[in-house]
Amino acid sequence: MDKAMAYIDKLAAKLGVAAEHVYGVLVKQAVVGGVISTIMMISAIIVAVLLTKSLAKKSREHQKHVGKYDLNPYQVIHWCTVFALAVLCIAALTNGPDMVGKILNPEYYAIKEILDTIGGK
Repeated sequence: MDKAMAYIDKLAAKLGVAAEHVYGVLVKQAVVGGVISTIMMISAIIVAVLLTKSLAKKSREHQKHVGKYDLNPYQVIHWCTVFALAVLCIAALTNGPDMVGKILNPEYYAIKEILDTIGGK
């Protein structure tokens, strides 16, 4: 923890501001990052769900099959979006705790960022 405080003091001295200001900025940025990540993930999942439903409806309406494999192009695209939706859901499950954690406990993520920066040197 002493190393972290020394890093904050050094960074604050370089920027010409108080160490509390630097820490406050990191806390606010953790919240902003969590909110943006959450909104982007939710909107991507909503778009994928709506696209999947739309393509499923189109593939039922248009029973046109093409090519030597007798494929319905809407159905192929539909299954690709289903796969993308599955990948997005897995990403939401693995990254969800961090996204929500940055909103609920930004101090932890600010300290974690400081310690990661110190450890990276």
